[in-house]
Amino acid sequence: MKFIYTLIIAFGIGFFGNAQTQKQSLNGQWNFLASNSKMEYEVIANYKIDWDTISVPGNWDTRERNSEYVGKGYYQREFNIPSSWKGKQIRIQFGAVYQTSKVWVNGHFLGEHVGGYLPFEYNITNYINYNQPNKVLVRADNTYKRGAWWAWGGISRDVTLACNEDVRMVYQHIAAIPDFEANQVKFILKYKVENNSCRNYKGRIMSEISNIPNPIITKISLDSHQTKVEEVTFEKELTDFQLWDFDNPNLYTLTSKLEIKGKAVDSDTDKFGIRKLEVRGEQLFLNNTAVRMNGLNRVHDHPKFGNTEPDHLVKQDMLDIKSLGCNFARLMHAPLSKNLLEVCDSIGFLVIEEIPVWGNDDPQSFPDNPLTKKWLSTLVERDFNHPCVVGWSMGNELRDSVPNWGKKLLTTRQHDYIASMLDYIDELDTTRLKTYVSLTCYSQGVNLSNEPIDKVDFICLNSYGNSAKAVRTTHENFPGKPIFLSELGRGQIGPAPNSKLQDDLVGYMNEMKTYPYLIGISYWCYNDYRSNYKGTPESGFREWGIVDEQRKKKAAYQQLKEVYKSWNK
Repeated sequence: MKFIYTLIIAFGIGFFGNAQTQKQSLNGQWNFLASNSKMEYEVIANYKIDWDTISVPGNWDTRERNSEYVGKGYYQREFNIPSSWKGKQIRIQFGAVYQTSKVWVNGHFLGEHVGGYLPFEYNITNYINYNQPNKVLVRADNTYKRGAWWAWGGISRDVTLACNEDVRMVYQHIAAIPDFEANQVKFILKYKVENNSCRNYKGRIMSEISNIPNPIITKISLDSHQTKVEEVTFEKELTDFQLWDFDNPNLYTLTSKLEIKGKAVDSDTDKFGIRKLEVRGEQLFLNNTAVRMNGLNRVHDHPKFGNTEPDHLVKQDMLDIKSLGCNFARLMHAPLSKNLLEVCDSIGFLVIEEIPVWGNDDPQSFPDNPLTKKWLSTLVERDFNHPCVVGWSMGNELRDSVPNWGKKLLTTRQHDYIASMLDYIDELDTTRLKTYVSLTCYSQGVNLSNEPIDKVDFICLNSYGNSAKAVRTTHENFPGKPIFLSELGRGQIGPAPNSKLQDDLVGYMNEMKTYPYLIGISYWCYNDYRSNYKGTPESGFREWGIVDEQRKKKAAYQQLKEVYKSWNK
């Protein structure tokens, strides 16, 4: 099969001169094989392989012939490298592959990646051909499963070839935090730069920020094969800027170029917002104003699109959620897609992002886990510039396995896992709030020795019973901290169109409006989603949503709209 590749050249603007980045998309049709019996060396050698085809990005289990397949899926395609890329650094970048992946280029094993929702890349400079086609092989494995959502298999995000000079910008981070007493905005710029050569280099980074007339110049020096982070801080008058919030999501642009010997060798552009979220006592303040914000959780799931999150679906869903009076949620138990965050930035929807550690038997919930630390650091690095991201969560519903639900507590191992991760996030990002989602903070016998509430900025809890009582009990156990009810529900709603919320659940939600320490509630969930978890109806979809898997509204949709309308009065 012949493949067509797309070459994208993005040129810098304004003061950039000839700065440019070059990328080549590898999205499109790939060869595909779903097999748990073929040996890897046979697939690498293309030995008697009867290839199918599949679209990338995509999930193999959206297709009828692979709808129940669990295990290894092999992806293969050819690509050509432009001759103009000779002498430069070339990487292959994956937006996400679920869950465990291995990658080969021209038969060379590049590495293994564990984690199905975050990006990774490999430098392939030494393994490519310029005068003949190159071949990439990816093995994805969706055997690993956490939570009640479907473990969609395959390459679910973009695959891209990137071409850089020896020296490049890995990322630029910007924090813009208002100081209302001083009438200033404190800007913190961080640049991670990398030298892939044997030479030493000196240069500078020139950054242009909208509403700031002069560029910000940062000098850099790099030894051979060195990677380092440079930081610069400065302040500007607050009155020169408009703040970002859920009613007025004002965005600004940071555009930077990296110069070596006066020549622009790399550039980057990011949007950001100026806002401050802080906890004072039992209240949450956004831009110096106390706020209570409700929300809806949303599962990255659709029968046609799996968890690939196409732009039109993401935009449609988030605008619908926003229209219900929702402004704040931990949408999902896993890292969110980049395009979803961009929509949230643009409409003023605040999110807590979470790494996928879930339940009473999660094997990753042990202290100082290098894998969960890697997930968290990658998540922070990727999403730091999004103003919609206001907090980080270390996991969901960790607990012991005691049959009596009312007495469940964290195990020592889980407690220490959460505590170690909350400490670790301080090394990565001090500009946002930190939390974890508890199912045990309203249990009998809970205290700071078995629940590390002292390390969080605000308490998140889930409740599928008497939610009002769970919130009150949590406040009694841990007074002085704001509480966000990050999930609530009362059994599955049922199919569209006539299924409704249970009366007692509506009563709990209305009752909780009077709790001054409760900063918001988030109903689970917006959409029905595919699952093979216990209790899933014969339809194959967990019918917890106010819309079904095709986004058809249920009677519960209008019920929730009325509840949130009364909260927002």
